[in-house]
Amino acid sequence: MPSRIMRVSTYVFIVTKRKEKRRKGKIHLLDAREFYVPMRHNLGDKRRKIGEKEDGRDQIAEIVQVYGRFENSELSKTFDNTDFGYTRVTVERPLRLRYQMTPEDKARFLDAYPHLLDDVQAIDKTIGRKPQLDWNATWEQIEDALHTRKSRWKASEQKLFRSVFTRTDQEAEPVTANDKRKSFESDANLRDFENVPLKDDIDSYFEREVRPHLPDAWMDRAKDKVGYEISFNRYFYKYIPPRPLEDIDTDLKVAEEVILKLLQEVTE
Repeated sequence: MPSRIMRVSTYVFIVTKRKEKRRKGKIHLLDAREFYVPMRHNLGDKRRKIGEKEDGRDQIAEIVQVYGRFENSELSKTFDNTDFGYTRVTVERPLRLRYQMTPEDKARFLDAYPHLLDDVQAIDKTIGRKPQLDWNATWEQIEDALHTRKSRWKASEQKLFRSVFTRTDQEAEPVTANDKRKSFESDANLRDFENVPLKDDIDSYFEREVRPHLPDAWMDRAKDKVGYEISFNRYFYKYIPPRPLEDIDTDLKVAEEVILKLLQEVTE
């Protein structure tokens, strides 16, 4: 089978603090993909190089001239530094828990903390076995039951109890966080990220792009990170129209005839 040729692009970055005045705050992109001559001898996978054309033109000099003109054209484009920057914003959604005590979960919890059997029995009797879609209210009832019994659980026991007897359920009420802001606990499984362009106002972007789809979401701005990305093909993309359907149909018919001929040779 013929080997597949993979073309790996080469990028040259010119980084300097001594920019001329017109280039300050700007990024200049050049598309020099068509500036090449074939190599006489391949160097590994390398088959092209920038050099001198048959007519004597120096391709390096031509690229330097395009760079020096600092103009927008098919091969040259200029942008503000911030055009490539974005703020990576963490989008959180509330944790929603459904509580339900089942015999299997009850046994699992008591395997870890058998000394809490009487407390669990009291909770089972108080709350019952039906699913509860408001963990905040359910936990208040549990705390009342424990307080009546003058029982105080360790943080590790409370944590395991919630882990064993609750499941995430988007129909349930959001779980309130234990802080003064009365905010919600976030669901790590629903956490998402948005790359907001530096030139966009983050709050406006959130209200426009996120809020309509996720009304209960919020941003954790303490986790903001700024990054930059240059998508070269995005700025120098050239649309190539597809071949006419008539030509494709003709090629398919030829291929079908070849396949039928080969099948006939095999079956004869």
